[in-house]
Amino acid sequence: MIRKALSGREVEPAIAFRVILYTYCSVFHVDPAIAQNSPMKLMMEMLQVHSEVEQLKSKELDKEMKKNDRRANTKSW
Repeated sequence: MIRKALSGREVEPAIAFRVILYTYCSVFHVDPAIAQNSPMKLMMEMLQVHSEVEQLKSKELDKEMKKNDRRANTKSW
């Protein structure tokens, strides 16, 4: 069931909650016993913000890598 939830398929709400709780606690280093009392809406919003930040970081890293590749290619001539 958990694998099904991780692949984005529909699962029981209790399973979905556990996956979200696990992810939230892992990302933000929160004790699950404390986090399970957090509102679901807050956890989802924070995970969405985290996702956007990670995507932005990835794009910036890609840009820097391409820039460095171009520099390396022009210096080899």
